[in-house]
Amino acid sequence: MTESRPTLDSLLGKSLATFQARPLRDRRSVWRWCAAATIILGLAYLVTPSGYRSGSLLVTAIGGLWALAIYLHGQHAVDARLVKELLTEFNDRYDKLGTDLQFAVSTRGDFEKETELKFVRYFNLCAEEWLFWRAGYIYDPVWKAWENGMKQYGRDRRVVDLWKNEEKTDSYYGFQFPSQM
Repeated sequence: MTESRPTLDSLLGKSLATFQARPLRDRRSVWRWCAAATIILGLAYLVTPSGYRSGSLLVTAIGGLWALAIYLHGQHAVDARLVKELLTEFNDRYDKLGTDLQFAVSTRGDFEKETELKFVRYFNLCAEEWLFWRAGYIYDPVWKAWENGMKQYGRDRRVVDLWKNEEKTDSYYGFQFPSQM
């Protein structure tokens, strides 16, 4: 998968260069980790000399672990709703632009000003999708499909030229539009 790297001179670029969480995918294993940690704590309790054992400390630690697991499970549900909302919003925004963009690349000649503005809105949409993908809220297969869609527009010289002008504004969070040129 081609991944655009953010410019490292911006604060956002610096934070995204090192952070790429996958909150929904990684939280599936929270119950297993919690069960394993409970077993480890129980074993540690058994091998601790009796003079140093504290049943209340063991219960508190295990209770804290399971409370954390329940919190993370609830957060998983919140994140899943966010992902659904993001996908719905992004797809709705693309649907409003898609037909006009497809028509524009199928015609010859320069783009009209209105068409250029639609592509600018499309670049904004792509950059926002990329940002949420980098933050781990968009699954890799979804991003790959969207990126493949971007590449179809990246085959058109007029779109590439428009992107090069837009890129100079540094308004796209470090996103690089995938070009086939």
